[in-house]
Amino acid sequence: MSETLRFEAFSSMVEPEFWSGLAHHKLHSARLDTARTLVRGEFSGGRRHAVRGNSAEPTQRLAVPARLRVNQGAWEAAQGNTQQQAGAVGVNGYLHNTNTIEEFKKRDKGELLRDAGAEILEAIRSGRATQTPELLWPFLLLSFADLKKYHFYHWFAFPAVTADPPDMATEAPAPLSSFVSRSSDLEHLLTTFAGSSVCAQGAFVARYYPSNVDNPWRVGPLSEWSEIYGSDKAEDGGIALLGFVDPSSHSTRPGWPLRNMLTWLRHCHPEATNVNILCFRDTALLAGGTVDSATLVQQCESIVVRVNVTPVASLTSECQVSGWERNEKQKLVPRIVNLSSTMDPVRLAESALDLNLQLMRWRLAPSIDLAKIAGTRALLVGAGTLGAYTARVLLAWGMRKITFVDNGRVSFSNPARQPLYDFEDSLDGGKPKAEAAASSMRKIFPNVDSQGIQMTIPMPGHSISASEMDGTRATVARLDELVASHDVIFLLTDSRESRWLPTLLGTLHRKIVICVALGFDSYVAMRHGMYAHDDDFEPMGAPKAADSNEAVRLGCYFCNDVVAPTDSLSDRTLDQQCTVTRPGLAPIASGTAVELLTTILQHPQGGHAPPAAPGANDGAGEFGDPEHQIRGYLLGFRQHAIVGQASSLCTACSPSVINAYRQHGFDFLLRAFNNTLVSEDAPHCAAEDSADAPADYSYLETLTGLAALHRQTDTMLETIEWSESDDDFEAI
Repeated sequence: MSETLRFEAFSSMVEPEFWSGLAHHKLHSARLDTARTLVRGEFSGGRRHAVRGNSAEPTQRLAVPARLRVNQGAWEAAQGNTQQQAGAVGVNGYLHNTNTIEEFKKRDKGELLRDAGAEILEAIRSGRATQTPELLWPFLLLSFADLKKYHFYHWFAFPAVTADPPDMATEAPAPLSSFVSRSSDLEHLLTTFAGSSVCAQGAFVARYYPSNVDNPWRVGPLSEWSEIYGSDKAEDGGIALLGFVDPSSHSTRPGWPLRNMLTWLRHCHPEATNVNILCFRDTALLAGGTVDSATLVQQCESIVVRVNVTPVASLTSECQVSGWERNEKQKLVPRIVNLSSTMDPVRLAESALDLNLQLMRWRLAPSIDLAKIAGTRALLVGAGTLGAYTARVLLAWGMRKITFVDNGRVSFSNPARQPLYDFEDSLDGGKPKAEAAASSMRKIFPNVDSQGIQMTIPMPGHSISASEMDGTRATVARLDELVASHDVIFLLTDSRESRWLPTLLGTLHRKIVICVALGFDSYVAMRHGMYAHDDDFEPMGAPKAADSNEAVRLGCYFCNDVVAPTDSLSDRTLDQQCTVTRPGLAPIASGTAVELLTTILQHPQGGHAPPAAPGANDGAGEFGDPEHQIRGYLLGFRQHAIVGQASSLCTACSPSVINAYRQHGFDFLLRAFNNTLVSEDAPHCAAEDSADAPADYSYLETLTGLAALHRQTDTMLETIEWSESDDDFEAI
């Protein structure tokens, strides 16, 4: 058998850090200088990757391309640091960086290859390649760096002096494991390589003695050719081989470096016309520690090829050079790397922000859906202390759409307690809080879509005058639009009544609503229950039995109230006008609220997820089942999880309220805002409540049935006979 020897070409593998180094080199060192620059690369022995199939299919070993790696260490060659990975062969490269894309395109690629080929031949003839074999395998890199767009145009070449007529393989390549007589001989060869620097040079000569059990191998650098290789008919016997570190993992084709190795051989040792080539690929085993002989036979990738070398006198041309890299479609074209997404500071900030989140998926939370969190649109009603801390935690979770609603301005007392504001925001009467908060968010992270809406939310008990009617109607419409266009609504305002309208709208649009409220040293973070369908807005019946399989809707912030929300802001002392809490409470409550949201988002039932069972530490979601209410106390550092059912009498989320708004719209809201007292002509109240409702019950209380509940309670109290005599007490 005799056939043309074919080679597996190199393919480049460039790490992003190299392009960052190129940008720095261009800006700070080369500038307009286009002289070639020394860089560094490396390659290792080729290995096939094991791919395990199902139980019925055997494990397959798939070949991977012969890689020449270039990384950030390529720039350290100028300082004389030529270290490379264990088992790798370091090689020199020459960067030709152009100043314009036109220069890049017009550069004579053939001339670059011919010049490189001439240098290889000169290194061979002078003997330098014998002393330093890496001179046989230089690479070229032609590039243009567009630093405005962070686009890097480049083309690699791996110059190879070719033979015409070609060198021939006289025998089929044989695995090294079958070439040797004993499996222990493989182990001895690896031990020999591990004890010397020969393998790191990339080329060597060897002699194998099959009859010598104790010392079957002798290996040395190319400079020891005469001592080790000599002649196949040497008196001491053995089989002579010329070896190199082979980056190819192809079963029959040796790697690209062999082309110039054979050029070296035909010029330096023309007497060697028929040689055994050891294509050593098992460099990974050198760095992997001790391996037993049986395992070596299974893992050994190296092959031996018998080659008939074309003499120099028979060549049609002494310096034919090829080597420009082809793309995936085997076409000779340059390539472009777009690193704007990683090298632009804004994009880099985005990558850095996502890094910790991505690391969660490695071990701690492999199933977490980060895209769902990032795509969640959050509406923060209130841009004070709670709003500022909540926004920062949302941003840390990677959320990109955060909208603020607030009617206040930044005061001098705010920057110390609210982390989105600084002293400048409080000057000249203070900037509008919502707009200042959104602006601060964009400064922290430019890619966040954050807007501030300056808005005073209409509230029950705060009457609307005739002159305010049109403005209030527009405000309600705008708030309804905001709630509908977001996925989660955070209620973070200072007063109870300011949460009523957002609660109603969030319930109507079936949004996730999370409410956070603070006391002096206590807090509550809770989620509101959600209706599953429009049909659920029908009047509620009796509460579900405890053992019922039908889901019970969770209560909202107002479900435990027995009175309608009303004006709590008027006639208040200074300490009542301000939110007086321990300073560390707000970040705790805000962080708890956001973590409650992420638990909801990672649950398969989302906002309809059932609350966690008492004492349970797991659930259906990645973070378990979300609690309904978390109540925390700094005194004693306690925290409790509470579950509350939705009330059919709730003034904010009950079906009677939702249906009244759906039917009467703004007219319904106006009655609630003005705290209209019920009269005979109240069209929105239940018939049984309209005629005889006392004047001290508000519209919402009468509509929901709270007024009737109060009357029943009063009637029951009137029927109780209270005794004030000591004789009526039972002795204990």
